[in-house]
Amino acid sequence: MRRIGQAMRNLVVALGVTVALSGAATAWAQTQITFWHVFDAGPAAEFIDGVISDFNAANPDIKVTHLGTNFWDYWTRLTTATAGGIGPDVAMNDLGNVPSRADMGVIRALDEFLGDSGLDAYWPATQAAVKWEGSTYALPLETDVRVLFYNKALFQAAGLDPEAPPTTWDELVAASDALTVVEGGRIQQLGFGPTLGNTYFPLYAMLNGEDLQTDDGSLKFDTPAAIEALQWMVDRQNAYGSRAMTSFAATFGSGASDPFISGKVAMIIQNNTFPGQIAQYAPDLDYGVALLPNNGTSTSWSNGFSLEMSASTKAPEAAWRLMEYLMSPEVQHAYASTNLSMVGNIAAAESPDLMANPNWQVFVEQMGTSAFRPFSLEAPAWYDTALQPEVDAALLGTKTPEQALQDAQRSYENEVRRFRETN
Repeated sequence: MRRIGQAMRNLVVALGVTVALSGAATAWAQTQITFWHVFDAGPAAEFIDGVISDFNAANPDIKVTHLGTNFWDYWTRLTTATAGGIGPDVAMNDLGNVPSRADMGVIRALDEFLGDSGLDAYWPATQAAVKWEGSTYALPLETDVRVLFYNKALFQAAGLDPEAPPTTWDELVAASDALTVVEGGRIQQLGFGPTLGNTYFPLYAMLNGEDLQTDDGSLKFDTPAAIEALQWMVDRQNAYGSRAMTSFAATFGSGASDPFISGKVAMIIQNNTFPGQIAQYAPDLDYGVALLPNNGTSTSWSNGFSLEMSASTKAPEAAWRLMEYLMSPEVQHAYASTNLSMVGNIAAAESPDLMANPNWQVFVEQMGTSAFRPFSLEAPAWYDTALQPEVDAALLGTKTPEQALQDAQRSYENEVRRFRETN
């Protein structure tokens, strides 16, 4: 179990939260708070158990009880408990939709606890994600970032420089063509597929300079730059034959059968935790990571986990002390080292031992330009409900990119209208 007890004690003193670790402390009334998270097993669970034990030991006036639930069941448990008024004082939640809970009034604004520096310690992309109507409602416990992973051995075999990955869409297309092998109308090896990996259309729009959001905060899908990005996706999907691509993609799964890990796809977009899977299933794979090739705008897409305080907590000061500790550079550094996580605290992410890894350097550089997908209060799942079905139609060839995005725009606007009519 990973322990950071001494770091915790030093931090407590630095924060001015010193307590008398003497017989007098036992006479204090102990404040009980609860913390829920998704770490239910393995090294991550052992790590968080050690963190909470250390916090409790150094803060005898507070007793934190924590509960880990597996990722797939956690959201139902948390939502149900919160709706019933029996949720935890502090909880991990989805960093991408903090404003939904802020608007519902189920989480507490944190402005009174933040010092003059506010959110300066955290990545710019996450700062925007935790705000709603001018107030801060969460802290960015963990984020992520997507970069390009590429197979150096396949690059060399194709006559490409393994130390010079593509930086633009034009270069990406040229490299993909050089790396793709088609025999008898069937793809045997693919350079790059726009739908493989951890990516989707909004990211390509962003890489083409379109964030899909207007100045008034509403969403706009059918702009010229967005249409151009979707057309690029369609062109790449069909570059070696649409049926051949469909058949090729159907052969993949997760783990050892992942398209990149299996050595069948030379370049893929994945996030910063992907090296853990490579180490497990293909430890000898010779690969590199690079900033995402773009068409004029260097960026990436991020999401992650937030720390939030319940609006109904009866112990906000104790809850804040726990949140502040979990976001400290010491704990965040240990969290990053244990979980391969791109933590919210910039100083922790840029720790010298982490930055000694060249791949991590790329993750950090890309994180500096990354962004979250736009939030819509009226249509919080717009990317699944209004947009993705139309993107699929364009990729399947049943609609042109322009028609697909116009139809997505209409679907989104209908969602907004229905929300406003009922709220």
